[in-house]
Amino acid sequence: MKKLLVFALLVVLMVPVFAGGASESASASTADKTKVTFTVAGNPYRFFHLTSAGCGGDDNIVLANVYDNLLCLENDGSLSNALAESYDLSADGTIYTFHLRKGVKFTNGREMTAEDVKFSLDKGSQGPLGGPLLINYKECRIVDPYTVEVELSAPYAAFPYCVASRVGGVACKSYWEEVGDEGYQNAPVGTGPYKLTAYAANDYITLEANEEHWRGAPAVKTIQIELVADPNTMILGLQNGDYDVMGNPSIEMVTRFEKDPKINTSVASSTGRITLYLNARNGITSDINFRKAVQAAIDKEEVNIAVNNGAATLIDVDLCPMYTGHPTSGLHIVTKDVEKAKQYLAASGYKNEEFGILVQAGTNYETAAKVIQAQLMAVGINCKVDAVDNTTLRSRDGSRDFDGYLCDNLSSIPDADAIAGFFKPTRFAESVSYPRAPEIYQLSQKGCSAQGDARLPYYTEICNIITDEAYMVPLYNGITTIAYNADLGGVGAHCLNYYLFRYWYWK
Repeated sequence: MKKLLVFALLVVLMVPVFAGGASESASASTADKTKVTFTVAGNPYRFFHLTSAGCGGDDNIVLANVYDNLLCLENDGSLSNALAESYDLSADGTIYTFHLRKGVKFTNGREMTAEDVKFSLDKGSQGPLGGPLLINYKECRIVDPYTVEVELSAPYAAFPYCVASRVGGVACKSYWEEVGDEGYQNAPVGTGPYKLTAYAANDYITLEANEEHWRGAPAVKTIQIELVADPNTMILGLQNGDYDVMGNPSIEMVTRFEKDPKINTSVASSTGRITLYLNARNGITSDINFRKAVQAAIDKEEVNIAVNNGAATLIDVDLCPMYTGHPTSGLHIVTKDVEKAKQYLAASGYKNEEFGILVQAGTNYETAAKVIQAQLMAVGINCKVDAVDNTTLRSRDGSRDFDGYLCDNLSSIPDADAIAGFFKPTRFAESVSYPRAPEIYQLSQKGCSAQGDARLPYYTEICNIITDEAYMVPLYNGITTIAYNADLGGVGAHCLNYYLFRYWYWK
């Protein structure tokens, strides 16, 4: 019998707790216009994002709905005002002044104020996600109950996206002082449109509407999340009405669902770049002519068709088009040119050494690598697909033990500064793989310190250096998908695979 964990909520939080599992929600929710049954793979289990354990991608299914941030990352990657009605930026780019909404209540009835914002940002900055997500955070000062000043150690143009990230959810300071990290994890309290009322590990999660939400009560009163590992079970459940929404179906399934009038689908660009990264430090890939041969031999559209049925957007630089700071002109572009690839190969010191593409086994990226393998072999490169398990992949990535590494480089901060990650001196194993890393890093520092269009020349130059040196071969923008009952409205794929339940409604 599965071990069942149901949250013991405080008296002030008393709500009905659903102890039943999937079997109790098996009938089609269309019969109940107040409920949606949502199925997704994964195992969300960290419901308080400010602990030393941090949180991961699966946890966002709950976090994005239980907590609100100062700003909200919308489906398309844009930002909207949330707990902050507005914000101002100092002339030197180091102080953000956030003006908070008045009268916002946590689900325990307490008002959200500047004390809670300062507590949440301070605590988040000290945790494992503080460095990568609250970039350059120095301190938060309370100006008055509804105004805070956030000071940065240095300007960072993308900081508004930082407070919209998963570490930026605002928690209730006074409640945490009563229950601590463990108590908050067991009975989370936020200002979000939903509250967590039941959870069974690897089985289901129940969210109930926050009727006092500052945006207004959500249209769907109950979100029943069924955690299902088998995609076939999810597919059949969606088709027969057991489930109303399926998260992240494969692009092949999206194509099939499009033929079913009872099911709608949504496909969106993610914040991830699928790119082949080349190790310019040692081996044959230290030869720029060999790297240029690889660069010129690859047909990106052929890869896109094989992996995504052509649904993804091709990219020429290692940035998603939605990123703020993405260059708009002056980029050096390399397109497929087999003859030029052969010329570069002939000019290199290549002697039929094996060129390996490191990739995670059993993923779409392995499929992409096999297409590229055939393309490289066609110009005379002895290419091998090196498909490994995730643990081995992480180890070899960290030590830069590869010739080429094909992966989805997903960014929680959708900004052009994401391209600088491999070139930071703090990431020694990665930066030493690229001889011009110090130059690129200096440009990135200028780019993230500037504001607006003043940033573009720096990122244009970075992209052109990377292209000219053939340090990597960007392929396509990642995609996110969702399939749902055609009687539902407001459902859309999100760039970071969040699910914003507050938008959902029955027609």
